[in-house]
Amino acid sequence: MKIFKLLFSKIFVSALALLFQTGVFIAVLLFFEVYIPVFQIFSAVFSVLVVVGIINKKESPEFKLPWLFIILVLPFFGLVVYCMFANSKMSTGQHKRMVAIACRCKRYAELTQNENKKIFEELGEYAGAENYLRRNSFTRGHRGNEAVYFPDGRAFYTDLLSELEKAEKFIFMEYFIIERGKMWDGILEILLRKVKEGVEVRVMYDDIGTAGLLKSNYHKKLSKEGIICRKFNPFRPVVSGIHNNRDHRKITVIDGKTAYTGGINLADEYINEVERFGHWKDVALRIRGSAVGNFTQMFLQMFDSAKGYEEDYGKYLGAEYEVYGGEGIVHPFGDGPKPFYTEQVGANNYLNIINSAKNYVYIATPYLIPDHTLISALRNAAMRGVDVKIITPHRPDKKIIFNMTRSNYKYLSEAGVNIYEYVPGFIHAKTAVADGKIAFVGTVNLDYRSLVHHYECGVTLFGTPCIKDIKTDFDETLALSQKITKDNFKMGFIASLINSVLNLFSPML
Repeated sequence: MKIFKLLFSKIFVSALALLFQTGVFIAVLLFFEVYIPVFQIFSAVFSVLVVVGIINKKESPEFKLPWLFIILVLPFFGLVVYCMFANSKMSTGQHKRMVAIACRCKRYAELTQNENKKIFEELGEYAGAENYLRRNSFTRGHRGNEAVYFPDGRAFYTDLLSELEKAEKFIFMEYFIIERGKMWDGILEILLRKVKEGVEVRVMYDDIGTAGLLKSNYHKKLSKEGIICRKFNPFRPVVSGIHNNRDHRKITVIDGKTAYTGGINLADEYINEVERFGHWKDVALRIRGSAVGNFTQMFLQMFDSAKGYEEDYGKYLGAEYEVYGGEGIVHPFGDGPKPFYTEQVGANNYLNIINSAKNYVYIATPYLIPDHTLISALRNAAMRGVDVKIITPHRPDKKIIFNMTRSNYKYLSEAGVNIYEYVPGFIHAKTAVADGKIAFVGTVNLDYRSLVHHYECGVTLFGTPCIKDIKTDFDETLALSQKITKDNFKMGFIASLINSVLNLFSPML
């Protein structure tokens, strides 16, 4: 039975299709073997033009180097691979939709002169970091909101179920991974009941994120039961770089008044109902107040891009938000590939937090494969006397990525960056906190997948009370982690050599 299930699965069929395409390509090359001298001249000229184009691209050096290497070492084949994978372009229709949505969203980030003055005065030295998010993610910071931090998946799940039960108008859910099990089944039971009560329920999940976890027609099954469901960027077994554009976000919005985000997907390992790679450490954040409108807007943007038509955002953004006491600014924001986002918002948000630190900056991330700019910022912070601590997993979920993460330990440690591994298992949290004044909770990992290729989201917190909870959780996680030192960590010559090669291609992994 398992063999038949595998043979007819989407992954197996897609793998066969990709293998077939590769075979056809090789056959064509062999057939035209007699014309190799002509191909060599053509590829040499074309290679020079492409190399010049790559050098002049407004991309990071890390992106350019592997493609230059491939094209120069394998002139013709490298050009074909570059044309197929380097430019993760959308379809013409989706591109137009994303550009149109971006234009429509700019007005939601606008502030009155008085609002801008109040935020500027309250933020002080952090005003620039908030202004950057507003200018580049089409969202704005909000005063008078409530932010609650959940240090584990079970606490988040319990609270989420409680809030879903209160829904009266609409529920929006957007996740990279959904898998049948205790967690999703508990949520689905409420969603189906809410549909019968007249609540509008929308669900969107990433097609590759759920590959092997959900049947390919699962979205149709949910739609028949009254849930408006979409697969984001459906996977097609075609050799193409378009598969980079994945929806890695985790968002729930309830009635436009309550929103959740963080690292937690809707699968049982995230609440430690099943064990994968030891104890699964993850976190989430709940927002109440006007900042929820940012999440409502982000969800509708992605949903529109997936379904192919526009709608009136005002219908869902017109909620009367409760004003909460307490200090601070809450700024939910999104990030992703061009054309919607013209800047690497997630990466620059990390840079702004690191560069603002005077006393300490603490980061938790499952993967530590950042670009040179982020590595330099971490090293510079440590060398100017800032206490820089980073927690990564002790048990890997992907062995190759785990080794690439570890390959950065020595260079960072030499500058004074303190690196720890979470001993009980796998840490999937994506958090940063600096000086008790600014913090980030979201979906953005410190690797190229998140920083460049995926759609992501998160919340940057300026002076909010829950920053103290984030710092406390980091300290408690640190107590369960092992500090990496020369005595307990060594990487052999072969492993270092392999990682050196893999690091060259890290922007593609």
